[in-house]
Amino acid sequence: MTKLREVAELNAALRLSIASGPHFVEIAPMAGGRITRFATQDARGLHDWLAPVTAERWPCDAWPKGGSYPLVPFSNRVRDSRFSAPDGSIVELATFPGTAHALHGFGQFAAWSVELQEADCVVLRYAHGEGEHGWPWAFEAVQMIEVNADGMRLSMRVANRSSSPMPVGLGFHPYFGAQEAELRTTTHWRHEAEIAIAPTDERPAHRHEREPDGYTRYLGGWDGRATLRYADGRTLELSADDALGHVVVHCPAGAGYLCVEPVSHVSDGFNLAAQGFPGTGVAVIAPGSEIRASLAMAAAANPAPRDGAAA
Repeated sequence: MTKLREVAELNAALRLSIASGPHFVEIAPMAGGRITRFATQDARGLHDWLAPVTAERWPCDAWPKGGSYPLVPFSNRVRDSRFSAPDGSIVELATFPGTAHALHGFGQFAAWSVELQEADCVVLRYAHGEGEHGWPWAFEAVQMIEVNADGMRLSMRVANRSSSPMPVGLGFHPYFGAQEAELRTTTHWRHEAEIAIAPTDERPAHRHEREPDGYTRYLGGWDGRATLRYADGRTLELSADDALGHVVVHCPAGAGYLCVEPVSHVSDGFNLAAQGFPGTGVAVIAPGSEIRASLAMAAAANPAPRDGAAA
């Protein structure tokens, strides 16, 4: 029988602000440790890189499609909310009513404590108890969100606080206001209903534009670089470290945003790894050990005007 999770309300009324030069970031620790805004204010005006989150409260299973939130201890979906643990036992994760597959881990549904706040940096912590929401392992996740002269840098570490090896994944889920993204990967995973099934022989596209009909693409072998282009000619450069070797490009039909999600493993990676598929990106960490990842976003805030005139 499926275990059900309580649909609690998240409170984003408390927001922390950090800045460096023209760049600023707003963060809602109690609402999934998420970034609610990343923008640049300069002589040409105010420019949002992420779709801003204006709502102050929402049910945790119906979050606003904006900002950026942490994916931990797994990204995307776990088919039927079940998978085999490293010791062969079956893990059954709790899901929200009406939801078959576990989605996006637990971090974005939780309140994160503020461990440090400075003018240009915030450190957040989330402690997950053993067995909570059906996840058999205790773990700790720590996010650092920094603003610098170039833009923003996100980093996260996840430590196994239990007594047995823990499978784990992590990543970031930003909603960009960009019109298109250019990136290079080597593997395109076939999927059905947004559950990855197997790698394909299809050559992955390098250019991903917003399309009226929408799409989701699960891509592996990512070199960690992406260029996002906005309607006004500005660009945002993403740079992820080696731990984030997968990326999800998600464009819902009719949406006003484009998701480029740097992640450590493919959708349903726990089950695919158990089936023997290589290249899933799933890690297993020993008790007391940890996994780390980081993502930098460099904002090109002052592009040359389209007509070639002087700025």
